[in-house]
Amino acid sequence: MRNAAFGRKVGDLTVLALATAVCFLGVPAEAGEFAPTKPIQMIAAAAPGGGSDIMARTIAQIVASEKLSSQPMVVQNIPGGGSAIGTTQVSQMKGDTHTLLVFNPASVAGLLVAGKGAATIRDLTMIAQLALDEQMIVVKSDSRFKSIKDIVAEAKKKENALSIAGADQADRVCSRLFEKAAGVKMRFVQFNSGGEAITALLGGHVDMIWANPPEFVAQQEAKMVIPLVVAQENRVQQFKDIPTFRENGLDVVFKFYRGVVAPPGLPAEVIAHHENLLKKLNDTKAWKDLYLSKYILSPGWQGSKDFTKTVADSEVIFEETLKSLGLIK
Repeated sequence: MRNAAFGRKVGDLTVLALATAVCFLGVPAEAGEFAPTKPIQMIAAAAPGGGSDIMARTIAQIVASEKLSSQPMVVQNIPGGGSAIGTTQVSQMKGDTHTLLVFNPASVAGLLVAGKGAATIRDLTMIAQLALDEQMIVVKSDSRFKSIKDIVAEAKKKENALSIAGADQADRVCSRLFEKAAGVKMRFVQFNSGGEAITALLGGHVDMIWANPPEFVAQQEAKMVIPLVVAQENRVQQFKDIPTFRENGLDVVFKFYRGVVAPPGLPAEVIAHHENLLKKLNDTKAWKDLYLSKYILSPGWQGSKDFTKTVADSEVIFEETLKSLGLIK
């Protein structure tokens, strides 16, 4: 009955109340009275070429090709600070109804490490989770390392002799978890995006990198790089020949969601519009083909309410882990 009534020419307060109810139930609502009046800014808080940039541009592309919005999405890159700079900038755009930000666990970790002056997850509006990604260690195809055991064996010979690169604080956390589990120490080299990290790997400037499939599948298909291990409980179907850390006696597991958030202070009907838009995108064949399948991610839809809880839960885990590793007080 609620769905039948929603969107009728009833009083403005009734429409707003219904939109609010649907939004807080985490069910994709009709857009109510809100419709964008100018291009929607889709921010990637990383340099071009990385996973966040790829996600932002794929969303913008599909929104346009599938005619999901009356206004286009325009991608803007704001790298730096392990994603904290771009994320904090969005958090300060209170009430901006035409700005969105791609978001993942690295964003949460980056904000915690940035500390005073940076935003927190409570300064953002969670819109939706769209996919689940994997954390993997990747080396050049001609690397002397053929397995994670080879890396551990050499790393144990001399502290900080090997270098491992990443693009954000999530990668740094994964490195520390790996070091702790293996009883080794390595030099962590941080870049502004996964694209920069893989360029450094191919140039021989680092021994290995942390990467998500979107960041290296093109180079893997060109036989330039190979993944050695995945930080998951079980093997990933698309990489069924790649073992987990646990198969090698190392307890390293990392959950990596990919979603979209917005500035704080948005009216309920705006949140409902953005959530509904992303649900339509999530249900398209183009999203499955051009993003999930192409970049080897798993489906992972969550609406605003559920995604808010997912991000809050991840912050608790990150805070505990970062404190135990001495990265924050």
